[in-house]
Amino acid sequence: MAMCEDVLLCNFAKCRAKLSGFAWVTACSHVFCDQHGSGEFSRSPALCPACKSALAGKLDIVRTELSPSEEYKAMVLSGLRPELILDIASRALAFWTYQ
Repeated sequence: MAMCEDVLLCNFAKCRAKLSGFAWVTACSHVFCDQHGSGEFSRSPALCPACKSALAGKLDIVRTELSPSEEYKAMVLSGLRPELILDIASRALAFWTYQ
């Protein structure tokens, strides 16, 4: 059985680099490398470089670690109701499907 080698690519048109380490994720389901995310999202108002959507909400842009620690994974959803955990997982999978 082969290992799954799904990788995210930076959605910045001139980049398309394979993502590792940290990435910037938007509410419009785009993802950017740390370099392009840091540069693009430091401007105000923030616009998605891929689709030009306005990103004005507090959680419209999130910098995330793509390979979080075991401690983080053990705690991030702890205490949440099972239906909420499944909703979160469903949204995360929909993001990957969109990519």
